[in-house]
Amino acid sequence: MLEVNVLVERVDATRLSDKANENSPSNYSVNVSMAERDRGPELLVLSFTLELTDQPQLARLAVSGIATLLGTKDEIQSAITAPEDKVPPPILTTIYERIFGLVYLLAGSLRVPHPLPTLLKTSGSTKK
Repeated sequence: MLEVNVLVERVDATRLSDKANENSPSNYSVNVSMAERDRGPELLVLSFTLELTDQPQLARLAVSGIATLLGTKDEIQSAITAPEDKVPPPILTTIYERIFGLVYLLAGSLRVPHPLPTLLKTSGSTKK
């Protein structure tokens, strides 16, 4: 069974407008960067950055870190392969699920709209 460990190394949150408030409609776009740092027979270490920007530009939330995948070669390959076009790979969804609580708290602290927990499932702007 695949084991995924996510370590957050950097967080950056910026309120971009005085007009922002928690009740504004949430419409975040996502920019994703993932890169392989290390690979072994049953190990893959990825560095990642997820940057969420509210449209219109009310806030920018960015989280960077390391995701370590432990499992068989097939389990790891399945986790990093997108099942179809415009659908993020499972590892990206897992990373977002693990950091969502942090992103939610940051948005609340900045008094800007909260991103949706299903953002990656509804967003067509996700990049790998």
